[in-house]
Amino acid sequence: MKSEVIGRFRDAQNSLVVQASDLSLASITEMVFAQAIDLNPHYQRRERWGPEKQSLLIESFLLNVPVPPLYLAEEDYGHYSVIDGKQRITAVHDFVSGRLKLRGLERFPEINGASFADLPFELQNTLKVRPFLRVVTLLRQSDPTLKYEVFLRLNTGGDRLLPQEVRNVAYSGPFNDLLIRLAENEFLREKLKIEGAKSPAFMAMADVEHVLRFLTTLNWWRNMGGSLATQMDEFMRANRNISPGEAEAFEEAFTTAIQSCESIWGTHAFERPLGANTWRNQMISPLYDAQMVSVSVLNDQERAIAVQRRDQILEGTRELFANEDFAKSVTRATNNAGSIRFRVSAFIEFLSEVVR
Repeated sequence: MKSEVIGRFRDAQNSLVVQASDLSLASITEMVFAQAIDLNPHYQRRERWGPEKQSLLIESFLLNVPVPPLYLAEEDYGHYSVIDGKQRITAVHDFVSGRLKLRGLERFPEINGASFADLPFELQNTLKVRPFLRVVTLLRQSDPTLKYEVFLRLNTGGDRLLPQEVRNVAYSGPFNDLLIRLAENEFLREKLKIEGAKSPAFMAMADVEHVLRFLTTLNWWRNMGGSLATQMDEFMRANRNISPGEAEAFEEAFTTAIQSCESIWGTHAFERPLGANTWRNQMISPLYDAQMVSVSVLNDQERAIAVQRRDQILEGTRELFANEDFAKSVTRATNNAGSIRFRVSAFIEFLSEVVR
């Protein structure tokens, strides 16, 4: 046991080669302009900081308050990806380049509303020249897998990583890349109310998570033994390095299902009916499970019939919600295996009857 521990320790010491340096805000901005820093490697979190939080970072520099170091990974000579510090680098770049106007400052209220060019020369020059930021770089000769380990360990403090953000790092690979690409589907983003990179659902990677949610449920709903979140973790692990052929099959399944749901339910897809002819304008993820999987088990001819009988299906969806057990399966304790099996089975039975 002792020799194994010592061996792992020595391997760890030799696997990570780092370099530390201190950079000014101008240097960081120039690296972003030159595209020497990739702010969006696939394992990174999506945008989180608003102008107020960005402004407070700039105020920290003015107060000479220490700021946590940035962590970069050297991908190639002169080219780096961000492991930790994306929000700080973005704030610096936005301010020095003139895109950010300060707001919400507490110690320097006089410069609220000012851009970098509006600051007194002494402040501009200090921010440009003084090395405010410590940058720790994982050099190319480091073990490539370690940047994911570093990212996870650095990001388990502060703002807690959301489940899909963790999966995005822990299970990076061809399957994760496919999920990100399929998540660009316009109808899915419309239902999630994603209007741009600042939308809460986009920043939380809800679009990517819903693609994974569908593929997991489609393939495993009959034999699920744990919570949906745990099953999605396992499904990503099992399919992390899928072949091109498997990726094509997953893509076809998702595209067919989402297009079918749009054609059948239209703007009311994944929504709960309320009174007569009214629907709640909010996506219900458990209902998304049921509708997406149920249209997937139909053949092409049956899906075409379902589109022709969409009015009957809309009315039948209302009737399903009148069933207390079904309503409970999409509104309460929705992520346990029993609820998933019940709602998917109920919708498959319902659609099958309609298209006969």
